[in-house]
Amino acid sequence: MKKFALVCSLLLGTTFGAGVSFAKKSEASAGPFQKGSVLKQIASVPMTTAEISAFMPEKKVLFVVGGENVMEVVSLADPSNPKKVSEVKLPGGASSVTVFGDLVAVSLLNNPEWKKGHVQVMRYNKGVEVLGVHELCYMPDMITFTPDGKNLLVACEGSPDESFSEDPAGGIGVLSIGSAKVDAKSWAKPQKTVVGFDGLDSLKLMAAGVRKTGVKSFVQSLEPEYITVAPDAKTAWVSLQENNALVKFDVEAKKILDVFPLGYVDHSMPGFGLDVKKNKTIEIKNYPLRGLRQPDGISSFSVNGLTFVLTANEGSPVNDYKAWTDVTTPMMLSQQGVLDPSVFTAGVLEDLKNVTVSNLERCDVAPDKTANGKCPYMYSFGTRSISIFDGATGHLMWDSGDVFEQTVARLAPDYFNWNSKKGKVKMDARSEDKGCEPENVTSGVVGDKRYVFAGLERTSAVAVFDVTGIETGHEPKLVDFYLNPKDRGPEGILFIPAEKSPNGEPLLVVGYEYSKTLAVYTVK
Repeated sequence: MKKFALVCSLLLGTTFGAGVSFAKKSEASAGPFQKGSVLKQIASVPMTTAEISAFMPEKKVLFVVGGENVMEVVSLADPSNPKKVSEVKLPGGASSVTVFGDLVAVSLLNNPEWKKGHVQVMRYNKGVEVLGVHELCYMPDMITFTPDGKNLLVACEGSPDESFSEDPAGGIGVLSIGSAKVDAKSWAKPQKTVVGFDGLDSLKLMAAGVRKTGVKSFVQSLEPEYITVAPDAKTAWVSLQENNALVKFDVEAKKILDVFPLGYVDHSMPGFGLDVKKNKTIEIKNYPLRGLRQPDGISSFSVNGLTFVLTANEGSPVNDYKAWTDVTTPMMLSQQGVLDPSVFTAGVLEDLKNVTVSNLERCDVAPDKTANGKCPYMYSFGTRSISIFDGATGHLMWDSGDVFEQTVARLAPDYFNWNSKKGKVKMDARSEDKGCEPENVTSGVVGDKRYVFAGLERTSAVAVFDVTGIETGHEPKLVDFYLNPKDRGPEGILFIPAEKSPNGEPLLVVGYEYSKTLAVYTVK
């Protein structure tokens, strides 16, 4: 199958050599801003917590969670006028929610979070009936029913405490039923399994580029983040964000099939530039940086028997612990004599001086060993892009390159790399640190088009790509880009196909974590 990388000039009709620069305007427009017409926002409602949502077509309701001890139930009978109908108290902070038929399940964090968490399974019929609360694994994060409803898969992150004195092993949690019939009775007493990483060849995986973080063992450093499942319910993929890898998982056998290192984006190549300076000016240029993908949200779709995995390449430095970090600075690497001075000249180092880079990837050891032991590149966190991988082999099919930064630069320059978490319009605020931060990604079919939707956390935009024909080599194309500064911090992105939609139109539901709003869009 053909591999290809998106070059921004193909999408935007302009080629940029040394870079592109724009000056900041004196006053920022309130928006919204849009390139294209695929999305139309029809509602935005305030929520107690608005991160991850799941839709129950039979009841026309959404279930919404976001780290609090509550699940909100929202009527979507009229998508243009969503109404919160109830709040369900939960025995723990809900990290994720999933639906199958009239069943709802949430993953619940413990307090402290490094202790074993739980999964609560419920049935909904104008109210919630709790079928069971099951202790499962350490720090359960994303949860999803398999498409056949017979398994609940949980990304057991197993993050350490601040001092690394407690660093439980991560794994893939599985709640499963033996019955052929999926109903409340069969889900009352599911079988529990946690598949760990003990059997992996740690040396081989590290040599291939799977990162070991922290002070404990390689196995303890692996931290599952997100899960996606093939339509036939037989295979799942699990992102290991900090480790920059993707696990391929056999659902029926409850067995890890493979671990794919996700590699990097070469920011020195045309179409893969970035702005690295916080100077109130847009300067998208190429630099000797390799961006580690480290995806947060992942998704998948299948075409003609082929499954493709989508990754939102947020990036994740381990810099929130007192005991250990994988973060360093360009200046420190230069002072240590690690960098190749013919590449990292005084001017390049000046541009890159405030960029957060990794101290794990080294040019004097495998897999990055160079002939002279000097690094002609540094590794940064995240790629400011999304990618598509072949689910069977882990081979990269496509990467969106610098199209997000290039698009915002033209469409809404006042909001270029702004930090929407704080809600203040300060352009260029995040250029030194992961930029727009792609957070989540999903896909859906509308008519004869297959779309991919990406949420950009810090920029607070939703991008839409037409990926129709990718299986035959057609290159994805950006067809819409929507940014409403009133809705900030897209976390969960849910596509509802026309056949399951309350109004017969395809819908996109986005939970905005920072503004605590739930937005609904029609898709055409």
